[in-house]
Amino acid sequence: MRLLDPIGAVIRLALPPRCPGCGSPVAADHRFCASCWNGLHFLGPPWCAACNLPFAHDRGDGALCAACLIQPPRHAGVRAAVAYGPVARGLALRLKYGGRTAFAATMARAMHRLMPEQAALIVPVPLHRWRLWSRGFNQAALIATTLASLSAVPADLNVLVRTRQTTVDRAAR
Repeated sequence: MRLLDPIGAVIRLALPPRCPGCGSPVAADHRFCASCWNGLHFLGPPWCAACNLPFAHDRGDGALCAACLIQPPRHAGVRAAVAYGPVARGLALRLKYGGRTAFAATMARAMHRLMPEQAALIVPVPLHRWRLWSRGFNQAALIATTLASLSAVPADLNVLVRTRQTTVDRAAR
């Protein structure tokens, strides 16, 4: 193992870790530079228990926003680690369309801090087979697999199956 330490040092010197947001050198993998870090808006409580919409003040556990009270969603709740802004958008687009699969681990680390204690299973949304073929990977599956390795919650990549939409035509969607 000690024989690899000098090799690792040379690799880190030649290829230092880069900020996932802008590509500038940083101290370690999956870390953001100060500018990109300040551009991320991390989400957390207080929020709507159903849609994760941030609240201005704490309304208590299980509180719902007006939209979810009027029309409750058919799911048990969603969570988002960061608000969708320029840095988060760039990271997601580079993962999905730029083939930067290492960013899945960066995203999973941010999501891990908000993982519900009662979570029993992580289920990624499947891609259409042509998108999977053209991309070569399912970004949701990569994130789910990494999130499962960070937590004690298993991931099942085959629970959901993508089916063809046949009841509504494209114009109606």
